[in-house]
Amino acid sequence: MVNLWIALALGAVFMIIPIVVMGMAGVNIVGKMMKGLFSMALRVGIIGSIVYWLVQWDSIALDIVFVIIMLFYSAIEVKVKARLRSTSYVLPAIAGLFVGTMLTGVGMSLVNITSLAALSARFMLPVFAILLTGTADVLARALSMYYAGLRHHNQFYYYMLGNGATHHEALGYLTRRAVQQAATRGISAMVGGTSVGAGAVMMWAMIMGGMTVVDAVVLFVLLLFGVFCSSIVATVVAVKVARRYSLDAYGRMKNTK
Repeated sequence: MVNLWIALALGAVFMIIPIVVMGMAGVNIVGKMMKGLFSMALRVGIIGSIVYWLVQWDSIALDIVFVIIMLFYSAIEVKVKARLRSTSYVLPAIAGLFVGTMLTGVGMSLVNITSLAALSARFMLPVFAILLTGTADVLARALSMYYAGLRHHNQFYYYMLGNGATHHEALGYLTRRAVQQAATRGISAMVGGTSVGAGAVMMWAMIMGGMTVVDAVVLFVLLLFGVFCSSIVATVVAVKVARRYSLDAYGRMKNTK
């Protein structure tokens, strides 16, 4: 059990030391740091309060509602990171995230189904949060690549159509690039997740939550595989849905900005 007073005192020490060091070095960004601390405290307070009540109520219905809210928030993050201006591009992200994370999230829930732990907020919320966060980052890169291809490969698209290619075949090149980008980014994230810092922290958190070391390692590896699988599935689904917004009413490719 964490000693609250010791934690607060240690947190104060952790903040005082950088302030002193910055003051000695003549770096004056205390104002910016205070704004950052306020923003962090506000977000942690809101998220912490929501998670606290979700764990206390332990309602499957409320957990599902919160996961859906996280999904929509992640889709908006994908739009922002991919620098897509139109709000209509949120729909492909939502579709991709939903299919990818539901597929892997439900599969992850089967790991502890015998003890019903998979149906509790203590298991569902962290798993879906990790899946959504990892998938959203990869999906943003993939969609950015896809729409960048629309802007720079219009002539190639019409060249293929003029030489007898179908609409599906002409867009296949851009789809492959998006999936390749997702796979490359997903592999990097999977390798990065096994770094000493990230891997040790996550497994340590699982062990502190009551898991054995073996269970923590197995679940950690499954999460890495789950994020990779979710990212690829989400990208394919999102790109297929995005095709609806890639062409105008006459079947001409839009110069998406």
